[in-house]
Amino acid sequence: MLMLVLGHVACTKYENPPAIFEEQEDGRAMEMRRKVLFISVDGAVGTVVKEVMPTNIEAMLATSKYTFDALADENTGDAASWMTMMSGVSSSAHHIEDDSFIPKPDENDHHANTAGYPSMLYRMATLAPSLRTYAVARNAGISDRLLVSANESHQATSDEEVKDLAVGLLDTKISDVLILQFTDVLEAGKIGGFSADNSGYVDALNRVDGYIGEILAAMKARENFEFEDWLVVITSNHGGIENSYGGDSAEERNIFAVFQNPRFRSLELVADKMEALRFFGFFDPLQPSYAYYGASAFRGRNNPVDNDAEKVYNAAYTGELTVEAKIKMNAVQGGYAYALNTPFLGKNAQRTGQTPGWAFFKSGAGLTFYAADGATKIESGMGTVSSAGEWAHITAVLLKVNNVPTAKLYVNGALVASPSNESLNMANLASSTGLTFGYFPYIFSGLPIDMQMCDVHIWNKALSDSEVAENANRIGLPATALQDSRLVGYWPMDELVNSKFENRVSGKPAVAAQGVTRKIISANDMPFADPNAVLFQSTDVFTQIFYWMQLQTQDTWNLEGQVFLGRFESEFLVD
Repeated sequence: MLMLVLGHVACTKYENPPAIFEEQEDGRAMEMRRKVLFISVDGAVGTVVKEVMPTNIEAMLATSKYTFDALADENTGDAASWMTMMSGVSSSAHHIEDDSFIPKPDENDHHANTAGYPSMLYRMATLAPSLRTYAVARNAGISDRLLVSANESHQATSDEEVKDLAVGLLDTKISDVLILQFTDVLEAGKIGGFSADNSGYVDALNRVDGYIGEILAAMKARENFEFEDWLVVITSNHGGIENSYGGDSAEERNIFAVFQNPRFRSLELVADKMEALRFFGFFDPLQPSYAYYGASAFRGRNNPVDNDAEKVYNAAYTGELTVEAKIKMNAVQGGYAYALNTPFLGKNAQRTGQTPGWAFFKSGAGLTFYAADGATKIESGMGTVSSAGEWAHITAVLLKVNNVPTAKLYVNGALVASPSNESLNMANLASSTGLTFGYFPYIFSGLPIDMQMCDVHIWNKALSDSEVAENANRIGLPATALQDSRLVGYWPMDELVNSKFENRVSGKPAVAAQGVTRKIISANDMPFADPNAVLFQSTDVFTQIFYWMQLQTQDTWNLEGQVFLGRFESEFLVD
């Protein structure tokens, strides 16, 4: 396991070697070659960096994609946050918690194999062994273990020594990827607080910024710089609150990120955050192959349900019902059509034939809505929805149109289908099954669901077309909506409380949870959002660097990061 995570079992320290000049780059004809300089200013809070605006970082912004509102891993410990940047998966997947960089065993099953995630340098050494990679870190665990796959990995005793070693490497080495760690800012935050009010913290930030300026100057002074296409990435592993870190608060997760290249047009990356719960429909979501959940994996909805309390979620209660949710489907083994007829939101168990109740279910790359009274049903496709992993707002309205039971189905506020059935008895459209989010103990066919879901609303009346469109084009509900007597359920789906989804509507029942869930924050990419909006997260470091180095990632690596630089290729692609 240690070999898988680290790539090697020992670290070799190197003395400064004689200069190796790059006139022919190992005998190859001189041509434009992509390279990466990655710098982590550990402990630098994004909002503080923006407030202080150090000189050299500010100068880079004119040719950068940048943000001061990026997100570190939810585990903001030093080892966990560095592992997330270097592995491309979050701490809930890699389970690294200390400088040993060995995954922590499953507390519920100490004999289970914990998935291992190699660093990007190990992946590079495997895919492109000709690349020359170097690392200089303050932390011995990073230099000796996490980044041991580098051609050379150095541990420095001070941030100034990090700078000096980096300048020397840039001056003498055939460098393709150089990774640097500075920790003075982190130490200052621990002493006096991660705040602009701490003069020691600000001084450390400006001092490290000066080191960055010297390193950039050394990069530009390289003998063959005119043939090199450098992507400079400067970010932080985590932020802090008061004088501590390690948790998942907004202040601890707040970091900055700068992606600089001379041909980039300046753009500040901003995005609305979608906070949602991810529902893993598989026994172990971190395995490369997937299996059905067994009955023992479910809790809550298999328990007795208070039917009287939950009758408000049945269309039979008032003869009308509106259900809304925002969803984001996740790819399984590189595809989105993995689930054939899998429910993920509804009040209906063992949906077969005309089983009473209602449910949304995934049908390949599309969605279907179903409602039945025990004898007959309404069932209709809603088209391809979130078929490329994008967020979508879905709505089903059950009502009578000209006295005929009808389901009006919407995607992103637009009507997509209006199936009806004059034989359907609305008074019998009720289910003794509890309202279920994400996981159904039984699925009709295909694989279980893997998705995010948030912003779920249930109304005991039919909403109008304009009301549906209004809810589809915003995140959440205004405070006035909570006073609307028609609203019987509102679940932001941003957390679990005692294994339940708490209903924000006063006096209305909560929903018991089942299966495995964890909170995911992603960018709002719905139709009403800014199309250039980007929410940078630490998991994106790996994918951005691989993209720049023109290395192909693989689905089996289960990377969580996005590739946002590809949106701006017209700025930097060269013949």
